[in-house]
Amino acid sequence: LLPEFVIQTIIMKIIVIPGMGCSPVATSNWYSWFKNEMDSRSSSTQCILRDFPDPNICRESIWVPFIKDEIGLDEDTIIVGHSSGAACAMRLLESSDVPKIRGAVLVATAHTDLGSASERRSEYFNRPWNWDLMKDGARKIVCFHGEDDHLIPVSEARFVAEKLKGENFQYVEMSG
Repeated sequence: LLPEFVIQTIIMKIIVIPGMGCSPVATSNWYSWFKNEMDSRSSSTQCILRDFPDPNICRESIWVPFIKDEIGLDEDTIIVGHSSGAACAMRLLESSDVPKIRGAVLVATAHTDLGSASERRSEYFNRPWNWDLMKDGARKIVCFHGEDDHLIPVSEARFVAEKLKGENFQYVEMSG
């Protein structure tokens, strides 16, 4: 008989953290397509696509505990945050009570509230970012942004990329 630790399969959990107003999540943006792609690649991958509480304000005080306590994070987790969900992912990365995760993907991220009252209400932008803690929060961080994004200027992602650059960071800027 093999020891239990040899039999156990490590499940890599991928959590999609949606953007503001993306509810139901399964019919918003590219989220279902992404989940299907990730789930089809390996039987040891579990992509979690759930409706989040408070979907229209996305408050950090609600979303971060929801992710930590309801969904769960461990060293084999990858978080994929889009728009406001990317801001949530960045706050998770700098959190001292979250284990260092496998990876983070930031899609259309911002470091400011963009002058938007609704983004200000989300609570992510009410204090400075701790870029050093953020860099240490995951083994790999990738940021994707479209140069022609009409909601979040590419300058936002470029700023984040400059702050996070290092061995475990990659920035991909896409056209079109």
